Amino acid sequence: MTVVQRYPRKAFLALLCAGMAAPVQAAEPLTLFLLKMLRDQLATSAIESAARAAAAPPAAPPIMPALEGIHGISEEQLRGLIDVGFVHLSAAQRAKVYASLVRMLADPRNAVARPLIIEEVARQASMVRGVHERLSALSAAEKRAIAAEARPEFERLPQEDLDKLMQLLRSGVAPVPRDLNDLLIAEIGAATLSR
Repeated sequence: MTVVQRYPRKAFLALLCAGMAAPVQAAEPLTLFLLKMLRDQLATSAIESAARAAAAPPAAPPIMPALEGIHGISEEQLRGLIDVGFVHLSAAQRAKVYASLVRMLADPRNAVARPLIIEEVARQASMVRGVHERLSALSAAEKRAIAAEARPEFERLPQEDLDKLMQLLRSGVAPVPRDLNDLLIAEIGAATLSR
């Protein structure tokens, strides 16, 4: 039995705080993992925004059958991978992820990397779904405890990092159940007010 299975609440707290603050010595591995994932999502979002701003006018959307045969995955399989793996996202958000991924795969400059891109998407989808399922299985009391345990870590973060984390949680793209997401938003708000 892994640490994540034995101590999901502590592991989640460790994940949540690790990526946003300077190294936290007392944080648990799952919270560190989640925070790293949240930090990576923020970085990815910033990179994507910069790339869109620098890009030329968008080309015509790729022809949908262009994905057939790429690393043995069909369009339906790719869409299914996104829908099953990123259950925390809304249908509109998953559609945007799918469209972005199709554009990336259709880009001739990415031809060599297509198999790696597909493998990475599959790996991330599996990981995100697993985290979401484990967190969803927690009781309401365990979720409240996670949020309460996260508050001291939030209080240690610079205000700029707290603002970014708040924006990420409000956007609904963090792989946490809605009720836990709302609890974390409340704790960040309380941490901000206590400054």
